[in-house]
Amino acid sequence: MKQVEIKKIKSLNKLFKYISKIKQKSNITLAFRGEKEDYSKMNTELSPFIYRGNYLKKEDKIFRESQRFNNQEFIEDRTAFDKLSRIQHYSAPTRLLDISEDLMSALYFATENNNHKKDAIIYIFEIKEKQIKYYDSDTISVISNLSKIPLNNNKNFKSKQMLLCDIKKYKNKLSKFNKQDSAKFLRHEIREEKPQFKAVINPKHLISIQCVRPKLTSGRIKSQKGFFLLFGLNPNNIKKPIKLINNKSLLDNKKVKHPIKQIHKIILKSKYIKSIQDDLKKVGIKKPFIYPEIDKVSEYLKDIYK
Repeated sequence: MKQVEIKKIKSLNKLFKYISKIKQKSNITLAFRGEKEDYSKMNTELSPFIYRGNYLKKEDKIFRESQRFNNQEFIEDRTAFDKLSRIQHYSAPTRLLDISEDLMSALYFATENNNHKKDAIIYIFEIKEKQIKYYDSDTISVISNLSKIPLNNNKNFKSKQMLLCDIKKYKNKLSKFNKQDSAKFLRHEIREEKPQFKAVINPKHLISIQCVRPKLTSGRIKSQKGFFLLFGLNPNNIKKPIKLINNKSLLDNKKVKHPIKQIHKIILKSKYIKSIQDDLKKVGIKKPFIYPEIDKVSEYLKDIYK
């Protein structure tokens, strides 16, 4: 298994130098994610929010209730993925993990409100460009619609649990898998957004991680140059996320397909965070540019002019 490259860094200058040494190939896109602390210690490293706490048991309710209470916000969203993107935008639990093509945005998230007592983390992903999907991909529709299905419905076919059982039985038998009631129910959900969707679901897609470029439907996604990692079902434990990093090793994509060639984990030591925060301000990386919504700009203005 490929080892994740781990590096401790003291300053923005050293981080830029490190990134410049990563061999940039024409078929590789670099993406970044900033985290305020090292969640590997809590076993939630690079895990979507839906897998933290007990949210997964209520994923289908979170998906529908988000829209029920704020339907006007979702009126232009055609697909389950579009809706998931919007739910993620408002910080509710989903099976999406935010990443960005903008290093500075990732640095802001990693160091925002940091009290200089904990190390912050920057992840650098080398992603295979040809494997990045767009928001309207059929594969993305298939995985996104998992959000509408209950976790376990008393062994009813309308559940993720039964779907995973059928995936394990018929992983390499496409035709047989698609004859199962669980697959038929998932197709029914998909056809709500894509009436002409073909009657074929690849079970391997349901246990994969995909990288997705979303519609730029919000100022925040646009300013942060955001896109997402979309997580399917963990074939080993439906209640746990697929682990991209395990014991400092990158997930072998022969077991679970994903588009990531390498991950670099940058540890920003706590005693250097203040200096990094100051450098970010000097180059204009401030809250209104990361969160352009009027309420966030107002918070920023109240804070600096109080």
